[in-house]
Amino acid sequence: MKFRISIIAIILLLVILQHGTAQNNELKFNLVEGPNGNRLGNITAITQDLHGYMWFSGQEAECLYRYDGNRMVSFRHDSQNPNSPNSLGGTNLETVYADNSGMIWVGFGDSGDKGLDQFNPATGIFKHYRNVPNDPGSLSYGIVTVILRDHQGILWVGTHNGLDRL
Repeated sequence: MKFRISIIAIILLLVILQHGTAQNNELKFNLVEGPNGNRLGNITAITQDLHGYMWFSGQEAECLYRYDGNRMVSFRHDSQNPNSPNSLGGTNLETVYADNSGMIWVGFGDSGDKGLDQFNPATGIFKHYRNVPNDPGSLSYGIVTVILRDHQGILWVGTHNGLDRL
């Protein structure tokens, strides 16, 4: 009788082990397409805002993308009116960050359009921050690589010159 229980226990153990190893644990990646089914190109940063929108810095397409899970909207630089509050401040996006107050922050890389933009999705207005030589209150350097707001509300901006606080 003990022999029969042992055999049944071994068979059950083998069935359980076989079932456990038969599971497919492979990850499957799905390419997200941009507007009109075009590829997004070089995405350098991703963030999510308080409303659940995903934001992507599209370096190759020279735009900021907002994705709601179904539709992709792009925000671009207006080269005819570069300082416009309705225009993204540049084309070489390096990083993007959504803070807890609803603002979207965009840092620019090493082309001529350097600096930091604050975008208010509720109004559609961009505010541009730039390095102004001999102005210690301006952005310390134009190349922005990382942005984060801490629990005290301080915005930290990493540049090629160090770290700024706003």
